[in-house]
Amino acid sequence: MRKKILVPTDFSANALSAARYACQIAQQNNYDIHLFHCYTTSTVDTADAQIQELKTELSQEYPIVHFDTECVSRLLIDVLPEYAVAPTFVLIVMGTTGAGKGKSVIWGSNTSLISSKAKVPVIAIPSSTEAFSTEKAAILTNFKAEEIETLNNYINDVSPIKHLDIIHIYKDAKKATQIQQELEDWTFNIKQLSGIESIHIIAKPIEHDNEELDTVPEVINHIISSNNYDAILVTKTRKSFFERFMNTSVSRQITLTLQKPTFFDNI
Repeated sequence: MRKKILVPTDFSANALSAARYACQIAQQNNYDIHLFHCYTTSTVDTADAQIQELKTELSQEYPIVHFDTECVSRLLIDVLPEYAVAPTFVLIVMGTTGAGKGKSVIWGSNTSLISSKAKVPVIAIPSSTEAFSTEKAAILTNFKAEEIETLNNYINDVSPIKHLDIIHIYKDAKKATQIQQELEDWTFNIKQLSGIESIHIIAKPIEHDNEELDTVPEVINHIISSNNYDAILVTKTRKSFFERFMNTSVSRQITLTLQKPTFFDNI
């Protein structure tokens, strides 16, 4: 049975970007694309026509990809976690913003809720994403075996990674030498167990004397915004990390936004 990527769409510009991104993954891996729309009473008359138009547009752009479509009258968050399961679906690829919205994804939106509840990996696509690439990826590290699992899940289901940054944030600057050695040892393990040859270490302390960079999410935000990553990889347990810190930083109007395509592992 051929594997499929499930692509939820609300026919917004961001959803179209996500669909194109999914199609490029499908081309590379010989997957099918399943376009999926949840409609309300106000859109029931136009949903079928819109999804067929989307299918036609994508079929012309990606002629070697097979598409099927489905429209259902339910809330996306209610149906998708139970619907998108292996082995039929290998991934969910969806945008981080919806129709009429201009803000980056925050936890509580469809994308974040589905990322936390889905039974297959989710790739969240920001509206600024133009094309699929894995030249340079990044993963937050805390020396956990599941990080290697996530890397291998991404490599097996999405694409090989040419260059990887492993990012570690620590609180005690006095332990910098010890942490650097631990990261070098961990890098060796990653190379051996994932096959990624080019790995760069980024280790940063929390800068308590810098008002703009004094919490973990803000330091991570700065690193991500300073590097031209093609993808950010998030392990199962790190999803709660994203949620916790985005909630606590709201009071300062700073959120850990998804600036790049972000792979949330759920296997």
